[in-house]
Amino acid sequence: MEFDIVWAVALVVYIINLLALSFYDLKFRAVPDYLLLIALITSFFVTKFDFFEALKNAFICTGAIVLLNFIVTFYIQNIKARILKDETLRTQTALGEGDIPIIATLGIILGLESTLIAILLSAIIAIIQSIYLKFVKKENEIPFIPSLVFGFFIEYFFSVSTMIKDFY
Repeated sequence: MEFDIVWAVALVVYIINLLALSFYDLKFRAVPDYLLLIALITSFFVTKFDFFEALKNAFICTGAIVLLNFIVTFYIQNIKARILKDETLRTQTALGEGDIPIIATLGIILGLESTLIAILLSAIIAIIQSIYLKFVKKENEIPFIPSLVFGFFIEYFFSVSTMIKDFY
């Protein structure tokens, strides 16, 4: 197998960019759009899928997440706010706008099945993070991009989805 320098450079840029996005999200609870765009563009150079398959994966993943975000946000703003009688929840959202492009890049690089595993791992990581932030730091808002990045790294480097397939 021949070493592909474009792929290697793109992977390094993608990983450094993900780390930068994670630190931005941890510090500011927001990320710059230009870093999201860099992640999106470089992901097409890292993927093993052809362009249209990668694009289809991105659309499916982001579409599913947008719908899930809508449902969970509706629950928080309308049902949970009424149950807890907490008007501050009326403006809270489930995901930030930066999370969706990152999920698109996961779909582009990992494909559909592996992206689902990466998101599941990210959710588990986020639950642990939210418990820590809620009870130790007394914060309600958690940055999700670091969890997505960690979930991506676990799936990308350890192929958890393959291990699950092999187990069954």
